[in-house]
Amino acid sequence: MTASHSTKANTFDYDQFINEFEEVTYWHFAWYSRIMAALLFDQSKHIQGHHDCKFGQFLDRTEIPPAHKAEFDAVRNLHKQMHESANALIASRNDSKEVEEELFQEFSELQSLFAAACNALLRAAITRFAKQA
Repeated sequence: MTASHSTKANTFDYDQFINEFEEVTYWHFAWYSRIMAALLFDQSKHIQGHHDCKFGQFLDRTEIPPAHKAEFDAVRNLHKQMHESANALIASRNDSKEVEEELFQEFSELQSLFAAACNALLRAAITRFAKQA
């Protein structure tokens, strides 16, 4: 580890990152619940884009925790894919009044992968924060 990397890691505000990450994760699951409600109750729904939702805005404005770029990028990529999948799912349902099972399975799988990636990033940040204390 270089001296500049070590200094940056020691000055990164993991506490703030963890708190904000937990908050936007809540908002993500609220978004996911709205998608499910739109599907279950046959509601037309405009799906926010990746950069429009609170989680995406957090990813856009937040400094990447040192040594966790891979985990952060995984979360960002899965978040983007999930929004695209949700758009396709809702558009399909709006067009045919039925949910295409394949699109739903893709959306569901992306949600699971996203949750796992979020947990991995949060675990890494908490571990690093604990080592700083």
